[in-house]
Amino acid sequence: MSQPPRKTTHKETRSHAAFHQLLDQLREAADEWLSPERGIDSEVEVVEGLRNILHLLSGGLDFYLEGDPERPEFRPVVSPTRKFMGDNPDAVYFWARIQDDLEYRIRGTRGDECYVSFTVHGRASDGTLGPAAEPVLGDGNDRNFRVADDGRFEIALCREKPSVTENDGVPVNWIPLPEGAASLLTRHYFELDEALPPAVTRPGQIELHIETITPVGPRPPLSDDAFAARLHDTAAFVNGGKGLDLPNPPPFVSTTPNEVGEPTVFRMAETDAWGAVDIAYSMGPFELAPDEALVMEGQLPDCAFANVVLWNRFLQCFEYRDRSVSKNRKQLHAGPDGRYRVICAASDPRKPGSTDSWIDTEGHARGQIFWRFLLPEETPEKPVCKVVPLAEF
Repeated sequence: MSQPPRKTTHKETRSHAAFHQLLDQLREAADEWLSPERGIDSEVEVVEGLRNILHLLSGGLDFYLEGDPERPEFRPVVSPTRKFMGDNPDAVYFWARIQDDLEYRIRGTRGDECYVSFTVHGRASDGTLGPAAEPVLGDGNDRNFRVADDGRFEIALCREKPSVTENDGVPVNWIPLPEGAASLLTRHYFELDEALPPAVTRPGQIELHIETITPVGPRPPLSDDAFAARLHDTAAFVNGGKGLDLPNPPPFVSTTPNEVGEPTVFRMAETDAWGAVDIAYSMGPFELAPDEALVMEGQLPDCAFANVVLWNRFLQCFEYRDRSVSKNRKQLHAGPDGRYRVICAASDPRKPGSTDSWIDTEGHARGQIFWRFLLPEETPEKPVCKVVPLAEF
């Protein structure tokens, strides 16, 4: 007589073990990342650090627990309530999980963005996932795409160049799908004035879809091995966001307080992360007393877009829904020659009639300054930073 199938207890599954690994990763992040040994010594930084860990978990669940490379979807990366690894109020980012042995079709409509790009990313050699660990393997932007008169476009993401150049009147572009491809990141930058809601709040207004051309069957039930692998990836994504310590920072990152690094196009920075290859970045920490301001002066280059953003120490943008914590090129009100003057302080020190711009530190004594210059026609001028007593304004 045949024996009935042996019953499996939950503790015997790989999924159960992977679930506890994820819990261990969260505990490690809370206990070790937020320790005084890493310079976290204030209540606000502990609170922001815990929030960052949970936002990373939210991203990991969305991207890796539920992401399916055979049936990909564009998921919004960040929002006012999900911030990690350098979010930005002037842009909408989408992410999709892919794999290198399939073919994909992307369809969209270009709207009033001033820049749209796509970057294909792989997995880090050590298995780490996340914005600070996934190398760029391929890219394309709207400057080299063919777009229909009404803004519609199509992109073939595949190994071989497609034979068709048009589909129902819509130009077909091609981004080669490289070996090792594991995810696709899109960027949609807007220069909106301060009277409008931040661009990051409008992902639903962007028309963008991805589908698999390679035939795939219906979704199978999740097996123990498959779900355990997704849980491992989710834990790896959380781990990849620790990003406070940069033993070998890229050239655009300054480690000197109240100074930013030399603007460097990401392609030249030779670092593995979610950066766009044709954007020049400049970053540095600020440290200010309550009665001090940081003044930044410089000249904007000819470029597709520029902005400056303030982040906390965990690379989360300060609260932009009801504070002025960033400025894009339109909001900077630079002079005819492109020169600007930006004041970073906990309160607005400007006198009536001032042409300076102010960004709010929210009272943070420490944080990060981040500049972006998209498709600059020349190397951007490094912003000159100077700490000034508020009494001098």
